[in-house]
Amino acid sequence: MNAQVCCSLIAVLLCFSVCLSTTDAKKHAKVKRNVRLDEESLPAKPGVCPDDKDMIGACVERCFGDRECPDDEKCCSNGCGHVCMPPYKEKPGVCPDDKDMIGVCVEDCFGDSECPDDEKCCSNGCGHVCMHPYKAEKPGSCPKPVGAGLCAEMCSGDSNCPNNQKCCSNGCGHVCMPPYKAEKPGSCPKPVGAGVCAEMCSGDSSCPNNQKCCSNGCGHQCMLPYTEKPGLCPMTLAGVGGSCEELCVNDFDCPRNEKCCSSICGGRLCTPAS
Repeated sequence: MNAQVCCSLIAVLLCFSVCLSTTDAKKHAKVKRNVRLDEESLPAKPGVCPDDKDMIGACVERCFGDRECPDDEKCCSNGCGHVCMPPYKEKPGVCPDDKDMIGVCVEDCFGDSECPDDEKCCSNGCGHVCMHPYKAEKPGSCPKPVGAGLCAEMCSGDSNCPNNQKCCSNGCGHVCMPPYKAEKPGSCPKPVGAGVCAEMCSGDSSCPNNQKCCSNGCGHQCMLPYTEKPGLCPMTLAGVGGSCEELCVNDFDCPRNEKCCSSICGGRLCTPAS
């Protein structure tokens, strides 16, 4: 066999091999396409896919039909591709209003069925997370914010708070607080200088027993109420020719039945009541 014949045979064999490969590839593509068509033609599982209008998922095709998904999951759009997801099943209740929320921009859930217990998949102002549904407000009113508190959303409604506490504004975010109640009897003492610049209470209801939430000159803390002792300061101005210093602030600074009275030069000192 000469070289020319050998070359011809090799060319024929190569051509035959290429033809076989092309045929196999076409058959494989046809089978794959038929499988995809078969999957898409199969009846869908019960339930509805979550709405994808606010989703920004990975642009991949993880499934082509519900039958490729485990259990009751369906093949749903994630906003760009398709992935297996639990069907949308709305739980009872209403999501908290997100108009004042500034949450993390992540999609932690796509439907109520992905949330535990009675929680719902709700907007946090940017993404979606599991939250307790909004329920009727607990009785009572929130205390008026004093200054600016921590800028974080520690609750989204009264239902997130234990016992009788309510979800209230702290001046920047929302936290659980005891409801505002009528002020306790008595008056707050007059601040002496500047105390700790911290908000240790938000109202009288935050304080134990008969203590009140009072200004300390910078922040607020629980204090015993100021109650005047019986009797009056002398008609004649006390301390004539004496010290002009502030030797007392209120009657509780004075011993026995003495009262804290103004002196002629503008100071205050303890004087026996008249």
